[in-house]
Amino acid sequence: MRIGNQQVSVRLTEQPFRFQVKSRRLSSGRAVKTGRAGISLLEVVLALAILATSAALLAQITRQSTNNALMAQRIASAQLICEGTMSEILVGAIPMQTTDWAPVEGSFSRGNWYYKLDTVTAERPNMIGLRLAITDIIDSPDGVKELFYVVRWVIDPSLGLDTPPTTDATGAANSSSSTGGASSP
Repeated sequence: MRIGNQQVSVRLTEQPFRFQVKSRRLSSGRAVKTGRAGISLLEVVLALAILATSAALLAQITRQSTNNALMAQRIASAQLICEGTMSEILVGAIPMQTTDWAPVEGSFSRGNWYYKLDTVTAERPNMIGLRLAITDIIDSPDGVKELFYVVRWVIDPSLGLDTPPTTDATGAANSSSSTGGASSP
């Protein structure tokens, strides 16, 4: 072959595009191939199996973390609604008496939330225990599931300690009070 003014000779081999396979001899005289021409079908199948297993595990982890995040959001909402409803009970907007499941009303509750109030007489005199439960699933096939509850101990409202003192005809307050500490001479 001639390129320009020069004569060039090109030698073609029998296998121009194949990898060279090296071999070594074992002590028994048998030759063993040491070079590789590519990856085997077994290696491809094994790599695909590892990839598929990893993808399935990642999908399961993602689904579980999404479910956990949604449950945490539900519980946080239930806690806020429970605290708000308990505040309404303590200020007297909701009567302090045992109730069955009733819908939560107010601007702080988004969705359908329900509360249940149980009152318990305490071992201590003049105290009442309030147990307020909150849920968003009222018609569960296996019964009502409480999502969150809070317990508060309050002074019995029937004692009248939350009413202001009345005044008598002279205009003086009709309550007794005591002062503590040292008196000045």
